[in-house]
Amino acid sequence: MPTVDGPTWCPRHNEERLKLYANYKAHHALLDTLVDNPACSDVTTILGCTALPLLKEWNDCLRLKYNLLTRCIEARVYFSERFFGNDMDFGHKTFWESLVKKRAEVEQFLYYVETRAYQLILHTQNALWVLDRDPDIHESGDCSGYDDDSLGHDASFHSIESNRGAVIEDPLETVLRERSVEFLEKIRSRLARYCAPSASKYHDERLEVIYAYVRRAIFTEPALMFLSQSYDSVMALLSDDNLDLVTLEKIWNAVKTLCVHDIRDAVDDVLRANGQGDYVMVLGGKVFKEASGEEWPLHAWGHMMAIYHCYSCLRTTCKTVDEVIAMTRFALFSETALSQSCIKYEYGFDGAKELILAGFIPSDIPLSSPRHSIICTDSGSQSFGPVWEETKRNLSLYGSLSLNDARAQAFVNGCIRHPDLMVMLRKGADGRVIRSRPVVWTSRKRHARSRSALTSVPWEKTRDVVRCEDDDLEEAQPSGWSHEKIADCLMVVLVDGGDGNMGDFVRKLVEVWCRVYHVKDQKELYCALETPFVEAGELEHCTCGQHEVTSALPITQGDVMSAYESLWGAPPPPWLVENPNRFRLATDSF
Repeated sequence: MPTVDGPTWCPRHNEERLKLYANYKAHHALLDTLVDNPACSDVTTILGCTALPLLKEWNDCLRLKYNLLTRCIEARVYFSERFFGNDMDFGHKTFWESLVKKRAEVEQFLYYVETRAYQLILHTQNALWVLDRDPDIHESGDCSGYDDDSLGHDASFHSIESNRGAVIEDPLETVLRERSVEFLEKIRSRLARYCAPSASKYHDERLEVIYAYVRRAIFTEPALMFLSQSYDSVMALLSDDNLDLVTLEKIWNAVKTLCVHDIRDAVDDVLRANGQGDYVMVLGGKVFKEASGEEWPLHAWGHMMAIYHCYSCLRTTCKTVDEVIAMTRFALFSETALSQSCIKYEYGFDGAKELILAGFIPSDIPLSSPRHSIICTDSGSQSFGPVWEETKRNLSLYGSLSLNDARAQAFVNGCIRHPDLMVMLRKGADGRVIRSRPVVWTSRKRHARSRSALTSVPWEKTRDVVRCEDDDLEEAQPSGWSHEKIADCLMVVLVDGGDGNMGDFVRKLVEVWCRVYHVKDQKELYCALETPFVEAGELEHCTCGQHEVTSALPITQGDVMSAYESLWGAPPPPWLVENPNRFRLATDSF
């Protein structure tokens, strides 16, 4: 690394160059004084060690050497790129490659030390089952709804020259510090966005879910699990301003890549009624091996939606149709805007919301297609002239309901009695297929030699009929756990043989639900569905004092800066206040 002064650089850049070189020499001198411990450079010795304190000593030694090597490597690269146009001569490149090789060797020994320590920690807690977990059992998609942007370069985030003189730092030191702060603030800002409103009765419970979420990110990563032994809580770990860049980057990657099933497990860790079952202690809390299998209260789905904003992904965590119904109800009642990339829960039809809230989960509610058509066709050389064809089409909806809800059966019975509707249903995968009429059809055609003669052909005698077959009920099954179909449900195919479009069809079904709930109209039906959850405290409302309008309480704190300060006990950095869209929710306008 040349240090000869010359006219190539301005005074400021020359000062930076000299400071960079001085710090490089200081770190390299410290690296040269390190005495290698033969024990922590022998794989057999490491894997045979049974003393966790000794492994920690080796880890500290290797980590120091790794950090010093990294600093020297990055200093040489930075010096070459910044001041010599990335023109590293053969001698410097050869020495740089030797440093890279040494770091790779240290990194390998670090891996063995951390892995062995991980095994001992789990063995001490009788939690070796953690090692048997399949990390790829669930896909980790990028659907959470949160951005992953880096900080960029804000002027307020860098060292600047004062009016009284230049405050010039080692540029590499500045870069590394900024990267560390970037990862730390990404973590803190992301978790602050998960917080519930301060007015919510579930505010503290959400904090426990956030802590459980972080524990889930930590416990499968050997290096982070080893690190966690030095802290007694999640907040103690994430409030430590002295964590190095490598550690912060590992924590950030672990937090942001948790899949939606991990989030469900984190919520279950907090809400389970008892602490029975295998678990491992992480940062003062229990991470359980198996889910409790307990029925969740309705508000629990709000915890998941605060962290993951994709309805299609949330559906993959539902094992029963009752969970699908509960999760969808919370999304609609709370007016939470979720991404609907693959599966929808909102449709543009009046009454569709109430239809779903009542417990009917449609596979889809498509737009109407033409219900009646008459065309003239040429039937070929064997025909004596054209043939007129009249087609009548019915509208159909495929959906599922709960087998445990008596009102669901009452709804189906009401549809069977409705003069316009035909119904085909099955209770569970092994149930018998039941039809409200001998033939449940979706379209039929009749033919005649002239247009006027079509009316003389009875519809009942035509054989050109498309009817609903037993296998069609599979389309009514909702998708759930890991995209698999849920067969244990009340599957129904509803066919509207009356007049009107899809909007009219939906309104007919809502009228059936109104009779089931003994209410007069759609508005009263909504109240009848919502009131029990409001009275139980599962749904929360807030009132705007200025307009006296009552609405659903949002599931997350709107003022993220306030949530940040409440969670971390200090205001966010000035550059984050100046640009609050850093790490913002991608689907929100901040």
